[in-house]
Order: sequence, then structure tokens, then C-alpha cells
Amino acid sequence: MIKFDLQTGMMIAFIIVLILAFYKVYKIFNTPTPGIDTHTQHEQLQDIIINFLKEIETKDIDSNELFESLQELDMLQDDAYKNFNLNRLNQLLQQLFYSYEVKSIAELIQSLKNDS
Repeated sequence: MIKFDLQTGMMIAFIIVLILAFYKVYKIFNTPTPGIDTHTQHEQLQDIIINFLKEIETKDIDSNELFESLQELDMLQDDAYKNFNLNRLNQLLQQLFYSYEVKSIAELIQSLKNDS
């Protein structure tokens, strides 16, 4: 008969559990989440903001007022945009400022209306 060593059995059990744990972690991080990806959502939000700013009448609006106005839009009521907040709006506005080479929302609105 083969002598079964306790240390060998424990090592085999540990290796099996370690392999299963690595597999679970691999599956968690490589399984895509349901819904649209963040890059697509970012582009859609940017398009919504650009279209909203093109149609806005007032030019003396700050980011808080803009956020409140955007929250009332039917497009942003979708569950896909539930994480849209003031910080995300500020990030998108900052990116638009760099893209259109402006420094304020008023300049951005003027630049967007001139491009139309």
C-alpha cells in the first residue's frame, strides 16, 4: 500500500483550490458587463451635450445649471445613463474645451453654433 502523507494531501488540496480561485478571478475580470461599453457611452453623452448646447438660447450658463437642464432631458432618463453626474459633466466639458480650444461654456456654445 502507498503511504498517504498528510502534508502531500494538504498540498494537493491547496493547489486545486488555488487553481479554482485563479479561474474564478479570470472569469470575473474577462466577462463583459451587460449594456453598452464606457467608450460608446462617453461618445453618446458627448453628442447629447453638443446637441443640447447648440440649441440652448442663453450663453451665461454655468456647469451646475447645465447639469440640471441636462437631467431633465428624456434621453438621459435611460438606465444606461444612471451614473451621469456633475463630475462626469465637468470631465466631458473639459474635453470639449480642449477639442474646440475654448475656455468657458459661453465660448463653447459660440464655437458650436459657428460650426453648424
